[in-house]
Amino acid sequence: MAHAEELLAENLDPVLGSLSWETSEWVSDIQVGTHHVRLLIDLDEEDHSRERQIESIAYAKALLPKVLKNEAQLRRQAADEIAEAAGSEASEEDRRRYASEVDSAAAAMEPQVLCISFPDGGYLECRDVTQAFYGASTVVIRFDDEGNYEEAEVDFE
Repeated sequence: MAHAEELLAENLDPVLGSLSWETSEWVSDIQVGTHHVRLLIDLDEEDHSRERQIESIAYAKALLPKVLKNEAQLRRQAADEIAEAAGSEASEEDRRRYASEVDSAAAAMEPQVLCISFPDGGYLECRDVTQAFYGASTVVIRFDDEGNYEEAEVDFE
């Protein structure tokens, strides 16, 4: 573990914005579509050296454009997976209704937090602004190191 004085405390990046170091992650705010989102760059390993801090920024800079490009599709795939899971125990009529609401459910997801987990992928946390599909829950959409969809879960609070 590096001494605190060896670590970077902040970094200004043209892509990632004004990054601040908080214990084991970089924190910033970025624009995702029309939404201001909290960006976290989490160093998964215990090595929080200056070198790893710099590597994590480079990793996030490379991954962020891929995630932003796929963001709408990530929400759509999450809504589809959640509807399919909800319909697995439902009547045929409810399954058809869930399937017909996938686009609306995806559109209702408002990104809140984007976490890039250095060095392997990350997740996007969304809230249902309408509360019609997921209530007051958080939808966590996990993506791989290429920004592609992996899985989703609804975090009931």
